[in-house]
Amino acid sequence: MARRSIPCLSQFEQIVIIAAHSCPASNMDPASPHPAPNVVPLSRPWVVLAIYLVVTGLFYGFVTHFPIGPVEPIGPGPLDRAIPHWPLTVPLYLSYLLVMPALVAAGRNRAWLLPAFFAGALAAIACLFCHLFHPTQVLRPETADRWLVWLYQIDSPLAASPSGHVALPVAIAVVLAGLRKRISAVFIAWSTLLAVTVLTTGQHLVADVGYGVAMGLVAAAATLALLRLDVDLRTMSALLAEWSGIVITLRLAIVCGNGYLCALAALVIATRQHALFILYHDATHYQLTRRRRANDFLINTAIGLPGLVPVEFYRPLHLAHHREVGSPRDPERQFLYYGQPWQFRPLGALALARQLLGDLLVLNMVRNMAAYRRSNPQPIRLGKPFFAAGVVWIAIVATLVATCSAHTLAIGALLWFGPLLTLSVMIQKIRSMAEHSGGPHQTPGWADWTYSWRVGWLGRVLLWPYHINLHLQHHRTPAIPWHALPGEIRPDDARLDAGALLPLLWEERKRG
Repeated sequence: MARRSIPCLSQFEQIVIIAAHSCPASNMDPASPHPAPNVVPLSRPWVVLAIYLVVTGLFYGFVTHFPIGPVEPIGPGPLDRAIPHWPLTVPLYLSYLLVMPALVAAGRNRAWLLPAFFAGALAAIACLFCHLFHPTQVLRPETADRWLVWLYQIDSPLAASPSGHVALPVAIAVVLAGLRKRISAVFIAWSTLLAVTVLTTGQHLVADVGYGVAMGLVAAAATLALLRLDVDLRTMSALLAEWSGIVITLRLAIVCGNGYLCALAALVIATRQHALFILYHDATHYQLTRRRRANDFLINTAIGLPGLVPVEFYRPLHLAHHREVGSPRDPERQFLYYGQPWQFRPLGALALARQLLGDLLVLNMVRNMAAYRRSNPQPIRLGKPFFAAGVVWIAIVATLVATCSAHTLAIGALLWFGPLLTLSVMIQKIRSMAEHSGGPHQTPGWADWTYSWRVGWLGRVLLWPYHINLHLQHHRTPAIPWHALPGEIRPDDARLDAGALLPLLWEERKRG
């Protein structure tokens, strides 16, 4: 194909579009009319910024006020002692608070904002995880200067190494430079300024700055590598956010060791596992990236392997479900509900209880797999992406075994696999029951096999994350990613209210 310049698009946008069209035809969905996802600017950048500031602010407040584990004090070395402390650089040090807002202000409605914001957020959150697992505290100098005294009162000496003040702007500057954006010069200068002021205010030491630079470079390199692989950064952000929530929950539950907290942690982890499987469902359609091997490696690493469902196993079943939805050949009717009460119609109280308990107690999963094995006696063919993901998880498990006690490993495994095989299965089954009907006109006012739901924030957290409630729109246009589904709602599309879920599942028997 001739690679002509595309008018009205930046160089970065042209590169992404050309790269997408340069993929082998078998990797692309010719029916998809949508541009590469990383070319589409953030639709609500200020909302994204607000969410980022709230989440990272709470995270930072936690690690700087409630350190988990012993705090390592970090004292100044010879080079640190040679650096003067200048109170007048305090305002420049505090300009860090403006880095992300300035980035959004400059980049709104521009495609480069997404990768730059992703890199900065990745660097900042990676630093916060370092502080969560290895609390450090800088030994600040004694001073009578009111500027420095005031700064030391409002900013904790904890969360010292690596320096997030340095990592975040460095990551942004490197990504913008990699994309050849002129504004990168502003962020390079800002990164340098912040690296100096963290030293002249006594808030960090030279080693903290070095580790911060390294963290920023790693985050930027990872972001540019994901762009080169055409990975949807919105979906990658969601995957990382879900895993961040899971890791924080595990850390708190293991350290606190409270039974009630562990039970709450199991519920939280189950809902986040469910959310990961929704993103996994998108990757089944190659929405994480159109490069098939990269897509399958990334999603198997993110949830396919730890979730015990390799994408190579699930994809043929799911694509058959799209082709045969509602027919006797639909895998959901053949396997998912085999030997169970649910037949796509409301159940009586006892039958519904049997259905949900069967999911919660793993009985229905055993029935599903037995039915599948009878129909498919051949072993599942696993490819290189699966084995590459396996290598990653072997390294992760080996690191955990080398660094954690047997008690910690046992609690962690229980809090992962317990919800995975019980609560998460039940949540997924309820969502699945809410997606398809017994046939056209089986539900009053509904003339299709597939439902679409109007839900609130609680429904999104527990049952319908990442727009999976728009299941009718997904079946109609499976070639678009989850974050584009709201744009597929037609004015005449019917949607059920979330309150209709219980009557859809439970047929209340009227007393005579």
